[in-house]
Amino acid sequence: MKLTFSHWLCFLLVVTLLFHFSAAGSRTSPSAQDPPKSHRMITRETCERVLDIVFQHEEATRDYDFVLRFEPSFAPESQIVIKRAVGKTQVIESTSLSGNIYQKLENIMANGGKVDVAETAKLFQVRKRLLEIPDAQANQWRRSLPGMMAASMKLLEQRSAEAVKGIGTITLDGSFYSIWYDQVGSHLSMGVWDHEVSNREITGELELVQWMNAVRLDVAKLR
Repeated sequence: MKLTFSHWLCFLLVVTLLFHFSAAGSRTSPSAQDPPKSHRMITRETCERVLDIVFQHEEATRDYDFVLRFEPSFAPESQIVIKRAVGKTQVIESTSLSGNIYQKLENIMANGGKVDVAETAKLFQVRKRLLEIPDAQANQWRRSLPGMMAASMKLLEQRSAEAVKGIGTITLDGSFYSIWYDQVGSHLSMGVWDHEVSNREITGELELVQWMNAVRLDVAKLR
């Protein structure tokens, strides 16, 4: 039997396809062999409890004017405590030396581990600086805080109204900011998500976040 060119072309095509099928026939589909891995995500509440121990926030709450906590997406977490002692004002600056703690907790979960808050907190190291500052500096921070909070609440209300209309504002790869404030027995706490922290400039859309980052940069300059 003679094969025309077109017949030869079809014959080679069939042989080629059969070769590919036979070569792949003994291989299992990658998706079936290696199903997508999944693990439970670390909750923010758990991370906060770990940070409370790492930064000893529970101890700070017994005697402070305000506490500022910074939780970036990638950079190490840090915390600033401003408190008045007898005749002086002190600043306690704490920074994680173990990198981003949230990411470390995520890695533990991803590798099948469990996060015991008290035990896991022992894995992380912190650098602490205790500084004394003039009362005038602390008073300047304190006086400017209420106005920043009021402006921030106004912006949050605007965003809430936009959300009703289906418009949302989302910051990707930002930082979570927490503040605890104490004055004459009154306690106030607030947490917000905003632009990532920067060691070079003041960042943030909310004026409260700008204020927190300004304080952070001021403290970084102290020796």
